[in-house]
Amino acid sequence: MEIFGEFTALDLPMSIHVEKIITLHYFKYSRNFSFSGEKHDFWEIAYADHGEVGIAAEKQRLDLQQGEAVFHKPNEYHNIWSKNNFANVIILSFVCKSPGMKFFENKIIKLNEEQKGLLGKILSVGEIYFDGPDEVCQTKLYVSSKAPFGCGQMIKNYIELMLLSMIQESSMLLCSNRATSGGKRQGESAIVGAVCQMLTEHLYCGLSMKDILSKVCFSKSYLSRIFREHTGSSIMNYYMNLKIEEAKRLISEEEFSLTEISEKLKFCSIHYFSYSFKKRTGMTPSEYKRTVGARAIL
Repeated sequence: MEIFGEFTALDLPMSIHVEKIITLHYFKYSRNFSFSGEKHDFWEIAYADHGEVGIAAEKQRLDLQQGEAVFHKPNEYHNIWSKNNFANVIILSFVCKSPGMKFFENKIIKLNEEQKGLLGKILSVGEIYFDGPDEVCQTKLYVSSKAPFGCGQMIKNYIELMLLSMIQESSMLLCSNRATSGGKRQGESAIVGAVCQMLTEHLYCGLSMKDILSKVCFSKSYLSRIFREHTGSSIMNYYMNLKIEEAKRLISEEEFSLTEISEKLKFCSIHYFSYSFKKRTGMTPSEYKRTVGARAIL
């Protein structure tokens, strides 16, 4: 801590410190592409920018879908292949020995818009800073003699910002852990619980599956699977059941008409509201309203 006259300087800690960049490539894989595999003593990120690829990490095999990134920790054997279709993948590898990097072990992360933007900036500045085609797997990057001032630091800062953004979001439920056993089950339960809370808090909205996925960092297939395993229901069916329960409460209070309730709960029409209500309760909203009135009289 230093003193500057009457001012005290506060040190800013380096939570994530990227020391060196190893590779930065944008690959366009053919339908039959397959990489034999490798391991190295630095971190690597593989991000599926378009299409879907298969990934192997140690003894685990998984599908990396568009918009997702997988992290390979130092000395983890891994390989990649296309799944009978064309795919575009960004490969970024770097040296970072910060303890905070442990967060990324065994993780697949669905990037949000901020993180995609940072990754895009890494690529765009890299095109200016490095010489040579980025689709060729170079074992050494060469700095362009025409690179503008500060490009190297910008790349370093963008990588660190992207990683910090991902770690900070973890407090909201964010990343799918490939680890097994009770810890995995507990983590999935927390994710499902957070999604259920989100649905409950948005009963008066018209949430779509796309809206839900935009609020979390998971693939549709992963989130749908664990949600059904923990609740026995699909996400959208669970959401509709919550809306019907809320509709029943509003009908019982007799403050709004059925049309108003339908509009408040964002049903596309009174007819669809009636259909959905009867499908789940065995009676139309009007019939339910009459039974509520009869109970009140009795």
